[in-house]
Amino acid sequence: MERRSFLPLIVSSLIALASCGKKGPIEPPLVRVPQAVEDLVLIQRGAAFLLTWTNPTAYVDGNPLDEVTEVEIWMIKEDRKAETGPKTWTAEEFESKAELLARISKDQFAPLLSRDTTTKAKLVHSHALAGEDIGQKVLTFSVRVRDLKKRVSGFAVPSSLEALTPPFPPRNVRGVVFEDHIQVSWESPEQASKEAPSSKTAGYNVYKLDGENPTSPLNSAPLKMTEFRDKDFLFGRTYRYFVRAVLETTPPVESEDSETAEVIAKDVFPPAPPFGLTAIGGPGFIALSWEAGGESDLTGYTVWRREVGKGDFVLVASLPATDSSFSDSKVEKGRNYEYAMTALDGAGNESRKSAAVLGTARDDSP
Repeated sequence: MERRSFLPLIVSSLIALASCGKKGPIEPPLVRVPQAVEDLVLIQRGAAFLLTWTNPTAYVDGNPLDEVTEVEIWMIKEDRKAETGPKTWTAEEFESKAELLARISKDQFAPLLSRDTTTKAKLVHSHALAGEDIGQKVLTFSVRVRDLKKRVSGFAVPSSLEALTPPFPPRNVRGVVFEDHIQVSWESPEQASKEAPSSKTAGYNVYKLDGENPTSPLNSAPLKMTEFRDKDFLFGRTYRYFVRAVLETTPPVESEDSETAEVIAKDVFPPAPPFGLTAIGGPGFIALSWEAGGESDLTGYTVWRREVGKGDFVLVASLPATDSSFSDSKVEKGRNYEYAMTALDGAGNESRKSAAVLGTARDDSP
């Protein structure tokens, strides 16, 4: 009986100990906030600033973001201070001074998609510079996004640029097709006024539009000369080229696009004639052999013959490109003949005739 009397005491002690702990504050439910844009890039092209970025795909807690429904573009405009350069802004400083420049809804995203197909879902927004801004102002931009429930992200790291006088685009762009390259050339731009640009022209960038619409130049560094050889092409295709002048700044400032030069890469270049042609006379025939041509589009050969000192060559045979020998039995024994050959390609071009060789069919009769 005495053992049972301890049970209520133990239970009451445990309850008392449990009630001694302090209750913490009630935690509010976690609000999901979209991640901030992480790849905002600002450049100047002509008389416009281009902002490029990728919309985030997740919340700050790592969960996937269903959809971005709106992008806000904010801007600060300041007087240029050449001695200090553009200011570096924190997100907090930017938010306190920036003004809303534009709201872009999701149904407006498609026209802003970058022409560069090597990147995913990059958006490009163009901000036209006012005349009074060029050479006088520094512009700072940032963006932030909203989701389906209007929850807003933080600002992207602000990016600043001084508005510079852009170079003028090159003139008279043209392209000429050669056997192994397309030669693109142009003329230097004329200055529209006597005022010199804010920086020296570093050179030119060449771009090609062949259906993929790349935004990267064909050249790895600005070209000093007014020509470029494009060796990456295929016969039978049409290409369009344009050129931009580039200022020697950081980052570089490009001009507007030049006019576009359209080039049809038509193959009008004949293959090389067959080489190594030899003729050996046999009993009632003349055997020919030659070295195979190296062209990738080679389709065949033609064999030409004439009697020595008599008339023009006449066609004897048309052969596939896989052949490298031919036996001519339609000859008279003891007569001397000259042979020459041509090569044909897939575009219908025919080479000039090879050097002629002599051959005589033997008469081995007793």
